[in-house]
Amino acid sequence: MIPSGVGNVGPRPIEKSSEKMFCRLTVFWLLISLVGGMAAAQNRPTGRTPEKSRVRSATYSVHWQRLPLGSAVERLRAISQVELFIDRRVDPGQRIDLELSDAPVDEIVAQLALASSLGNARIGRLYYLGPQQSAERLAALVALRRRDVNSLPPEARASLLERRRIAWPQLTEPRGLVTRLLADHGWRLSNAERIPHDLWAAGSLPPMALSDQLTVLLAGFDLTYRIGAEGRAIEIVPVDWQSIERARPVTAATRRRAPTAAEGKQVYTLRVESQPVGKVLEQLSRRVGWQITVDEDALRKAGRSMDERVSFSVENADEDALLEALLAPARLQAVRDGENVRVEPR
Repeated sequence: MIPSGVGNVGPRPIEKSSEKMFCRLTVFWLLISLVGGMAAAQNRPTGRTPEKSRVRSATYSVHWQRLPLGSAVERLRAISQVELFIDRRVDPGQRIDLELSDAPVDEIVAQLALASSLGNARIGRLYYLGPQQSAERLAALVALRRRDVNSLPPEARASLLERRRIAWPQLTEPRGLVTRLLADHGWRLSNAERIPHDLWAAGSLPPMALSDQLTVLLAGFDLTYRIGAEGRAIEIVPVDWQSIERARPVTAATRRRAPTAAEGKQVYTLRVESQPVGKVLEQLSRRVGWQITVDEDALRKAGRSMDERVSFSVENADEDALLEALLAPARLQAVRDGENVRVEPR
């Protein structure tokens, strides 16, 4: 699979809104407001805000219909100047429908991932889109490799923590890319053959520690690296996902099942704009752990559909309130028995 590269062609900016971010993810990484279609956005900074601060605080409007994921990434990057990387296992040609108004980049990326049935992660300035398992564990994997690097002598440690921007042309072979990248920093790859043959579209990574860049580039192969005991040698090894799971930090992304201290139950904050109720419910069920059953016959007789588009927002809502907010606009309701959820007409 050739991952989507990064593009320079994007839609015309729209007006920048205030610096307030609407969506605040309280308990798990999911920021939901699915996005869609032919994007338009304009960024009008105010005052003398530094560039990085402008990018973080600016908001954008996107209206995408049946747009290839790769094109959506290119357009988002063009209007916001953020760095995005699509995992090699993702089809950049898959079509998405996304629509959102006055949303910050963090929210748009999360919504873009949700609309594509993907996960997303943030590593420094880089936004990553990829399979759910990889996205959920990528930050932990980066942290583990950083821990290995920090145990090295100062000179070796400095070379692996050096920050450089990298770019590669169309039809680049990742095996050669990783080999050259290490050589540029004074390291050698001891078993390059472990990286399968592939051809990538043109792309880039922002200035990041070499250790982090290696982690991102190898993640798409379910690979990582080990630092050799002697000399400046890097060995490619499979990712031990079980160890990554044990090492994952307890964050908003991993606490979604844990009760809150104050209330003894989990709460959620999210926003959805004009998205199919069935698709939102499917994505939520994967992350919350619901087992969904839909009474299709009853829905058909009542003239209801899981394709009905809904818009809603909730803040600090428990699971029952979350289901109610999602289903009510489509004139549906949920009957719950623990994690088992049956959807029927309201």
